[in-house]
Amino acid sequence: MAATLLVLMFSTDTDEVVERKAFFGSLVFETVKKKDGAMGVTTGVDNPVPIVLLFVVLTLVLAMIHVIYQGLKQRREQLLSQSGS
Repeated sequence: MAATLLVLMFSTDTDEVVERKAFFGSLVFETVKKKDGAMGVTTGVDNPVPIVLLFVVLTLVLAMIHVIYQGLKQRREQLLSQSGS
């Protein structure tokens, strides 16, 4: 997500007011022209739901991988102990 935000920041090639969104509208990068002529930059999270869903899905996938690995490791040890007796 940090890489996406960096791409948004460096893809604004004009000095106009720009609002760009990424990752299903959750990350926002906005440039605004201020009264003194300077450019103001705002970054943030507009909709946290996709970020939370990504975190939950990744956590579940990693937990499943861990459980499968532990099961395979236990089965291997069981097979090795049976062949040794």
